[in-house]
Amino acid sequence: MSSRFAFIRNLSREQRRLWAVGAGIFAVGTSFKFAYFQFSRGLMLEDMDARHLRAKAHLDESRDFAQWAEKDRNKRAPELTDAQRRQLQQYLQLMAEHNREVHPVPPTLRTNSVAKNNID
Repeated sequence: MSSRFAFIRNLSREQRRLWAVGAGIFAVGTSFKFAYFQFSRGLMLEDMDARHLRAKAHLDESRDFAQWAEKDRNKRAPELTDAQRRQLQQYLQLMAEHNREVHPVPPTLRTNSVAKNNID
């Protein structure tokens, strides 16, 4: 270990003092960076926890509202007849075929619609 720092013995008093000041500044700067990192990390974690709790509460509230809205909608709207269900499925299939970006066509419907178009 003494061979590593042997050059310090050959330095003048002012040069050793300069090295000591430089090492002190480096140590203080490193300590400050570490302390600041720990402090800012703590603030970010606390904020993330608070945001997560608020988001969970909002999600629970949204789910409760969705369940209430579904029950309310089911009470108000009459059941679809078989003919209406068929018409709705045909409309959705038509929309899926013509708007592939918005309504992707499942492979089962794609093969059925191609077969129907060839027959017609």
